[in-house]
Amino acid sequence: MFKKIAIKTGVLTTVFILAVIVSSYVTNRGNTDMSADMGGATLPRISFTTEGYEVNSLPGYKSDMTLTSMRDTLTPVTNNQLDMNIAKYDNQIQKVYWQVYTLNGKKCIQEGTIKDVQDTVTLNFKNTKILKEERILKVTLYLDNQNIYFYTRIKNSADCNYKKSLDFANDFHNAALENQGDKVESYLETDSSEDSSTYQEVTLASTQSQVTWGSLAPQVSGNVYWEIKECNENYTSLVLKYQVKCTGDTDYADRLYSVKEFFRIRTGEDAQQYLLDYDRTMNQRFDGKTTALNQKGVLVGIAPTDLEYETNTDGTIVAFIEDNQLWHYDKKEDEMSLVFGFADAENMDVRTLCDLHDIRLISVDEKGNTTFTVVGYMNRGVHEGQVGVAVYYFDAEKNSVTEKAFVPSEDGYYLMKEDLGKFVYYSNSDENLYVMIDGTLYLVNLKDNTREVLVKDLEEGQYQVSPDGHLLAYQSEGGKINESQKIIVLNLKTGKSFDITSEGDEYVKPIGFIRNDFAYGTLRGNDAGTNISGQSVYPMYKVDIITQKQEIAKTYEVQDFYILDGYVADNMMTLNRVNRNENTYISTTADYITNNQEKEESNITVETYNDDLRGTLVRLTYENGIKDSKAKILKPKQVLFDKPMVVSFDKPKVKNQYYVYALGSLQGVYEKASYAIQEAEKIKGVVISSSQEYVWESGNTPDIYEVNNMDEFRTGEGESTLAACLNRILKLEGAEDINASTELENGKSPAEILTEATGGEGFDLTGCTPEEIRYTISHETPVIAMLSVDHAVLVIGYTDAKYAYLDPADGERHSATPDEMNGLVSGSGNVFIGYVK
Repeated sequence: MFKKIAIKTGVLTTVFILAVIVSSYVTNRGNTDMSADMGGATLPRISFTTEGYEVNSLPGYKSDMTLTSMRDTLTPVTNNQLDMNIAKYDNQIQKVYWQVYTLNGKKCIQEGTIKDVQDTVTLNFKNTKILKEERILKVTLYLDNQNIYFYTRIKNSADCNYKKSLDFANDFHNAALENQGDKVESYLETDSSEDSSTYQEVTLASTQSQVTWGSLAPQVSGNVYWEIKECNENYTSLVLKYQVKCTGDTDYADRLYSVKEFFRIRTGEDAQQYLLDYDRTMNQRFDGKTTALNQKGVLVGIAPTDLEYETNTDGTIVAFIEDNQLWHYDKKEDEMSLVFGFADAENMDVRTLCDLHDIRLISVDEKGNTTFTVVGYMNRGVHEGQVGVAVYYFDAEKNSVTEKAFVPSEDGYYLMKEDLGKFVYYSNSDENLYVMIDGTLYLVNLKDNTREVLVKDLEEGQYQVSPDGHLLAYQSEGGKINESQKIIVLNLKTGKSFDITSEGDEYVKPIGFIRNDFAYGTLRGNDAGTNISGQSVYPMYKVDIITQKQEIAKTYEVQDFYILDGYVADNMMTLNRVNRNENTYISTTADYITNNQEKEESNITVETYNDDLRGTLVRLTYENGIKDSKAKILKPKQVLFDKPMVVSFDKPKVKNQYYVYALGSLQGVYEKASYAIQEAEKIKGVVISSSQEYVWESGNTPDIYEVNNMDEFRTGEGESTLAACLNRILKLEGAEDINASTELENGKSPAEILTEATGGEGFDLTGCTPEEIRYTISHETPVIAMLSVDHAVLVIGYTDAKYAYLDPADGERHSATPDEMNGLVSGSGNVFIGYVK
C-alpha cells in the first residue's frame, strides 16, 4: 500500500546511485571477440536456525563492506548460542571466522574461529553482556582462493517476543494460501475505498477474498524464505519471500509469480498476537511466451500499475522492467528479448533470486538500442558478490548486451542506492559517463579513459537531478546555498542547458524535479532571520515550476507564508512552511504541489484491464495494435571482455542523515530527524541515524515513563530558559564542564551542543507531536520543548493522561494533558530538541 520513496530534503534523488568517491581511476577494457551467457551463481550462502525456523538466508560478499550499511536482517540469539547453516554448493571452506561489533561498527567485542566446518556450526557467545544491546555479526568464510563475507544484526532473544510471532505468521500465511477465510477475517480492516480487484498488492485494508487469493489456488513453488527485519519485546517485523503457481488458472497453471509477504506482529500482555501491518505483493514472472501478446499489446499480467518502461520515438519498440527482469519488444521485427535478469529459467536458486538490486532504464534510441543500469548486489556473473552500479548497452541488431562500466561500492544495497552516490548517467553516442559525488560532477570518457571535473564544491541542496537522471540543476554563482543568483539546468542527453537567474537582493535555490519539470525557490536577503532555537534561516517567499521549454508551469506564493525547504516524492512536492514574527520564523502546516505533466507522449501506454480470475492486469498497449500475437523469443548473449572496465572513486563522506525503514526495506532518507519521524509515523516504520542508532520506532514506546534523577531547576543570572534546559541535560550526562550559554553565543545549535557533549547524537524534532517525542523520553533522555520564542521547558515524563515537564522560568514541575501540551507547543510551531546516547 505504501509506495517506496527515496526522499532527501534538499538532496539529489537519482537515476541510480554510487557509493564510492573522489579520485577516479579507470581499468582499461581488454579486447573482445567473445559472447556468452552470464554463468551461474557460485558463492556459498549462510542462514540461521532459531526456534525451529530457518531464517535470514544471507548473500555472500567478495569485499569487506561498511558495517553500518548492512542492516537488512536481524537474527535472535538464544542462550548465547546461534546455529548457523552453511550452503557450500561446490565450494571448499577452510574455516569460519566470526566477529561481533557494536552497532556503530567501531568496536569488535568478540571473535571466534571454527576450523571443523560442517553444514551446521554453532556460534558461542561469551556471556549476556555481549548481547546486552543489538549488535552486528560479521561472518567470514575462508575459501581456497578468496574470502566471502556475510552480515546480519543480532540480538538476545530474551529481549524479543518473536517465537509466537513466527508461529502466527506461519499460520496466517498457510491459512491465506489454503483459502481459509475464517482464520484471517478477524484481523482485517477492510476499506471499501481501496481497490478490491487487485492481487498485485494486498493489505489489511483489502477484502477477505483478496487476502485468501480468490480462486487462484496458489501452490508454493520451491522454498519459503524467512527474513526477520525488526524484533523487540513489543513487536516483530518479518518478510516471507517465495514463488507460487496458481492452479486455479487451469489454462496457465505453470505461470510463476514472485511474492513478498510482510508482517508486523505485536504480542500483547495477554500473550495474544495482534497483526499491526500486513502487505503482500505479487508480480508475474513475465516469460514472453504466446500468452505475452494479443492484438492490443504486451500482456504484462499481474504487475505494478506504475510499470517502468521506455519507447523509441516512433512507438514500435518498448523496453520494460517487471519482477527484476528487463524485456524488450520490437513490433516490426516481431521479437521479444529477455535483455537482463539474474534469475531465469535455468537459474532459479536462492542466490539468483536475491532481490537486493534494481534495474533502471536510461534510454531507448530509434533502433531500439537500450542503455540501462543494474544497481546493487550482483547475484551472478563477472561481478558476483559485489555491490555497485553496472552500466549496460543492449545492441538490438546484434542481439548482444555489453557492460560499459562498473562502479563498485563498499556499502549495502539500500544505502548505496538511496544515499551515498548521487547520480550516474551514460551517453552511448559519445561514451561519456557522468558521475555526481560529494558535490563534484565528473565526466569519464570510457573511450579515451579520461576524466574531467565539470562542476565542483557544491554543497548539499545546491543541486538536484531528475528521476531518470538525464537532467541536472545546480547553482553556479555564489559560494553558499542561500547566496546564488544563477541555477543552470543541464540536459545530459542533449548537452543543452538554460539558466535561471535573479537580480538585486533576490537569490534562487533548487528544490527538485517533478518528472522533467524543475522546481526552484526564490528568497530575499532581507527576509533572513532565525528560528525558535536561534539558528539562522533563509526562507523562500515563492516557488516556481519551469518546463524544459523554459515556460513557468506553476507559481506558488501565499501571503504571510514562507517556505523553509521542500522535497519531491511520487510526483508531489512537499513545502515545509513558516510564518514570520518580526525576524523569527515559526513552523506551521506544510503544503503540497502536484504537477500534472504526463510521461512524454507515445503511442505505447500502460493500461489496466480486469480478468475474472486474476483481477487487475497490466498491459503495454499499442495505439495501432499488434498484428502477430506470437513473437520470436530471444535471449541476448553478454559480450565478454578480458578486463571489464571498472571506474572507482574514493569512499564518500559520511553524512548526518536519517533512514526510514518500513515494510521490510528502506523507504526514505532525510536530512532532518523530524521529517523522518513524521514519515515513519505514517507508514509505521523505524528511524535510524547514520551511526545506526534507533531514533524512533513505531509501536515500541511504553505507556508510562519518567526520566530518573530530574529535579526542578531555575535559570541563572543572564541565562535563557533554552540554555538552562541544555545545561540541565549536560549535567544529567556528566558534561557539566560545557556551558550551553557560551556555546549558543558562539553560534552552535542546541542539537550540535547535545551531540558534542553527550557522545551521542542531538537532533531537531521541530514539527513532531508530543506523542511522537515519547519514544525519545522513554530512552532516559529528556526533550526540550519551546513554548514560545524565548520560553523553553524540559519534558521529562508522560502517562496516557499527563505530560510532566520542568520549567526553569519558575523552577517548578508542571503537568499537562495531551490536549494542553499540544496547545502549549503550538505557539512555537512544535519545536522540540532531543538526543540519543
